[in-house]
Amino acid sequence: MNSRTSSLSSISDLFRPNNPKGLRSRDLSCTRLNILKKEIQTDTHLIPLQELYSLLGTDPVTGLSSERAKELLEYYGSNTLTPATQHGWARLLLKSLCTGFSILIWLGAILCLTAYLIELFTKPHPSTDNLYLGCVLIAVDVICGLFSFLQNYKSSKIMKTFNNMIPVTSCCVRDGITNTETPVSNLVRGDIVHIRAGDVIPADLRIIDSKGFKVDNSSLTGECVAVPRSNTEGTPNIIESQNVAFFSALCVEGWATGVVICCGDLTALGRIAGLAARLRPVPSPLSREIHQLMRYMSAWAVGLGLFIASASLGLGYPFMQTTIFVIGIVVANIPEGLQPTVTASLTLTAKQMVAKNCLVKNLEAMEALGACTTICSDKTGTLTENKMRVRHLWLGNQTFEVSTTSLDQLRNIIAFQSFKICGALCSSASIAPDGNVHGDASEKAILNFIFDCDNPITVRKKYPKVTEIPFNSVNKYQISIHLDMLNLRHILVMKGAPEVVLDRSATVAMDNTEAINNKEINELINNAIENMANTGERILAFADLNLDVNKYPPGFEFDAEEINFPTENLRFLGLVGLIDPPRKEVRSAIERVRAAGVRVMMVTGDHPATARAVALEVGIATTPQCHVITGTELRNMTPDLLYLTLEKNYEIVFARTSPTQKLQIVEACQRQGSVVAVTGDGVNDAPALRRADIGISMGITGSQVSKQTADIILMDDNFATIVTAIEEGRKIFDNLKKSICYILISNVPEIIPVLMFILFSIPLPLGVMTILCIDLGTDMWPAVSLAHENAERDVMARPPRRSDPLVSCSMIRLVYGHLGLIEFAAGMFAYFIVMAEHGFYPEQLFGIRQRWDNEAVSDVQDSLGQEWTYAERKELERACQAAYFVAIVMTQITNGIICKTRYNSIFHVGMKNKALNFGLVFEIILACVVCYVPGINSFFRTYPLRLKWWFLALPFTALMFVFDEFRKYCIRNETFGGWFNKLTLY
Repeated sequence: MNSRTSSLSSISDLFRPNNPKGLRSRDLSCTRLNILKKEIQTDTHLIPLQELYSLLGTDPVTGLSSERAKELLEYYGSNTLTPATQHGWARLLLKSLCTGFSILIWLGAILCLTAYLIELFTKPHPSTDNLYLGCVLIAVDVICGLFSFLQNYKSSKIMKTFNNMIPVTSCCVRDGITNTETPVSNLVRGDIVHIRAGDVIPADLRIIDSKGFKVDNSSLTGECVAVPRSNTEGTPNIIESQNVAFFSALCVEGWATGVVICCGDLTALGRIAGLAARLRPVPSPLSREIHQLMRYMSAWAVGLGLFIASASLGLGYPFMQTTIFVIGIVVANIPEGLQPTVTASLTLTAKQMVAKNCLVKNLEAMEALGACTTICSDKTGTLTENKMRVRHLWLGNQTFEVSTTSLDQLRNIIAFQSFKICGALCSSASIAPDGNVHGDASEKAILNFIFDCDNPITVRKKYPKVTEIPFNSVNKYQISIHLDMLNLRHILVMKGAPEVVLDRSATVAMDNTEAINNKEINELINNAIENMANTGERILAFADLNLDVNKYPPGFEFDAEEINFPTENLRFLGLVGLIDPPRKEVRSAIERVRAAGVRVMMVTGDHPATARAVALEVGIATTPQCHVITGTELRNMTPDLLYLTLEKNYEIVFARTSPTQKLQIVEACQRQGSVVAVTGDGVNDAPALRRADIGISMGITGSQVSKQTADIILMDDNFATIVTAIEEGRKIFDNLKKSICYILISNVPEIIPVLMFILFSIPLPLGVMTILCIDLGTDMWPAVSLAHENAERDVMARPPRRSDPLVSCSMIRLVYGHLGLIEFAAGMFAYFIVMAEHGFYPEQLFGIRQRWDNEAVSDVQDSLGQEWTYAERKELERACQAAYFVAIVMTQITNGIICKTRYNSIFHVGMKNKALNFGLVFEIILACVVCYVPGINSFFRTYPLRLKWWFLALPFTALMFVFDEFRKYCIRNETFGGWFNKLTLY
């Protein structure tokens, strides 16, 4: 006992406002996180109350002294939830601007500006192309970074939603004086607090005294049933202990007095909030893919740059000129349009998902759902309707299933008339004038059922209440006495746990008679109870007793405290089985998910029998022997044992789990290499939602905390929507591959001309500004519009992707070894044709660059002996670059059609993607604007082309199309031993 208590004291020291341990800020935060991940270890709910008072230095009547409370408040701090170390918006913004592929773009921008500065100081008339390109790259990075910042900034506000759950004032006793306006933030351990119906519990309390005290713990445990709390013996697991009321829980009924045993960060709510704020989400699969792509492209660009550097120096170029060459080749290798394309594609998909009741907060989470391998689903509200209903009735030795039984059948049972009266009267639920029922979920379900058969309002008017004994966890029953206005006699009605009600019953209402309650009858009722329990139902029993008019005449003073009326020898009326029914569409949704290779596990705070029954009904479990692990068993498991259990058992249901255990399950699945999606609606789900690869909250029943923490919100609280999201996520990944392939193909004809310019000394075939126009102009719309392509038919028949990267070796081979080379050939063909038409044949262009770019040389001769001035040469160069640019645009149009599918023929798919069709037309329009509009063509270094030059690339577009159709045909039919499949199927 002492070790645990001292341990709690030591933990409290770690959460003090100042840092008495002398730890560094990062170490302290890490230590706090590790503590919060552990189960609550304390015995303050187990030791006798007198011993607890002595330990806390308090008195149950007078409370703490004001001086002592002030000392504790100054030492341990306010009873509030303190956020994890926040780095401020500036640091968060900087991090958003410099992560992922943006680092490569920043590098490109810096290199462009460096190249401009070098030219500025070494040339009399430096080109501003690199300056413009650098500025545009910075703008692209800033726009994408700001978008990411807004997403992250919202997520950093999690702790505020927790603090919104905390009440402002409380009723506290200090110095023997009760103050009803004591600020909750001023409460300390040892304070005596009074709670009434409607109050929010202001700290973790050990109950001293209570009457009919019930609290709604749904935000912490996930259970929608209000639970009684009283001064009883505690259980080892404090979460299930009935003598503790937790911070932020709502008092539904009754009143209580309690002593504060935990405040602020060390309360059950504080631990959940601390975990949710301090845990760092796992990087999404898309983020990891982009990081990997960035590393590969960086290595490729640097390697190529080093090659160019050594080649240039070997060819005798000056060092500064070599530096500019290296910068140019590195920048040419950066696909500037990739990041905005990915961001725009994900944004468009997120907008489409809103129409499908799925609100996407974190864009990358949509793609992550496509890679999801495991779903840890909550039960209440996600798999079930979150509405308790009467499912079975046991009356007159018969079991009736409500959904298949007519009311006429029930009315023929004599006991049913008495049951309706008992159910309507023995209830704390209230009925509003409009007929809506308010109160405990179980009582609401019973009254709603009675509404189908009779009017409980009328019944209550005929039998006004005289007195009642509220339900409590000790007696496990509720009794009320009513006056029968027709017969002027009192009737006692009882509702409660079946075993308690049965023990107090002398007779049992059978078919048309009353049978003596004997061993045989007991066995019949116990069998009915067991059958209902096996289906996960919550069972309540009902009984009544007509009181003797002579002993208890109208006006008799009944005393519920000092009971002066019989509570034994009742008539047992029957049993009611209540259940939160599964959603109708969930079973088929789970079948689809499992067919797609995704494992579904239930993780709930509910009873194991209920969890197993629901798992069987919705298809998470296919046999009654499915492995059920309770929170108690999980508490005794080592991480390795949990890992092995997950490996060994495919169908697993976790029941009675705590928030830290949900987190433990998620981390164990991730340790297996799974991409984990977690669904939840309560505060207790926040840590698991935060840690998961994809956190999914409920839009209707979800708490503000779960919505703030999650990546995706299901607006209809429907598990079936997850299936739609998974299909959409897989479609996104497929379409992103198509978009990236489309972008990378144009990267090849952008890189090789720069190489030829450096190594073969030809006039530059493609300028920096035209490269920019391709990457961020003509290519953008078609690349983004590929996100609108429909999912391929087998998208949900494939297993989740594990080793299928976003940019694979086969894509690189297709891009750099096939289609990209054809585009380059088209561009160079147009370049050489335009040069040749003006007198410069191809053989003369090699080695001419130095004289070509020299302003002092005004007599460069072409193949026909004509002399060209510097201005004339540069005008011809602009025309050649414009022709090369147009050739790329024309081949990219074909490329856009090719990239619609990865292996299906375009003739099978058709051109139904209107966004892509408009995008291809937009490419031509933009190319015309860039070439023909005065001012714009000067800015982009282009030239008004002759009409015939637009058709120079057509033979190459035809070759691209025929080659790709042949390639896809070979892939579909696995021709040549599947050679094309291995080589180019990305």
